[in-house]
Amino acid sequence: MSTQDAESTDSAVVRFLKRKWLAIVLVVLLVVIAIQNGVGDDKATIFVLWGQLTMPTWLLVVIVFLIGGIVGWIFARNRAARRARR
Repeated sequence: MSTQDAESTDSAVVRFLKRKWLAIVLVVLLVVIAIQNGVGDDKATIFVLWGQLTMPTWLLVVIVFLIGGIVGWIFARNRAARRARR
């Protein structure tokens, strides 16, 4: 049985999980960390240039995750555009 035959017999869910397992694990880890920090009354203080910002730690974790996702999406889009130009 060749690799191509094995791929054709996999369901769409299995193929999705094979390609996206790392992203799924990271999202689950993010949810666990956000919930753990949301249960406590932890506050994070961030110094931005001349000011400071205080927010719940779980919110900071979610914001950093979203910023990372957006940056990753932009890099992937730019890489795809460069490949399309070749």
